[in-house]
Amino acid sequence: MKNKLKKTIMETTDWIEKIKEAVHVAIDKKVEISTSINSIYIYYKCRGGLSFYINNDLITISTPKGFIKIDHSLTDREKLEIDFLKLSIKEYNENIAISEFEEFISEKKEEITDINDLDNDEE
Repeated sequence: MKNKLKKTIMETTDWIEKIKEAVHVAIDKKVEISTSINSIYIYYKCRGGLSFYINNDLITISTPKGFIKIDHSLTDREKLEIDFLKLSIKEYNENIAISEFEEFISEKKEEITDINDLDNDEE
């Protein structure tokens, strides 16, 4: 009975929606995310990370303490949703990089000594 219930839950779960939700939560929390051809990685600094391996017939979800392999044939729409999700992650990472770069530059500008401050240091 337990295996039958587990199988029913796995078949009825919209895994692509769950993965999208995890990515959106990670973005909201400003967590590091990366992608590769078939994978999405969400990094937690202290707890390890989550990874999702997605191909045409299989989804693998890995956590710091376990993993699950789910037989799932992607529909054309799901493939597009995954591509869109990867594009969103790419844009998120680009925005983070620009933000951190600009923050670094602005911190440097604050440290530049004004010529008038040099005179005060000699006293």
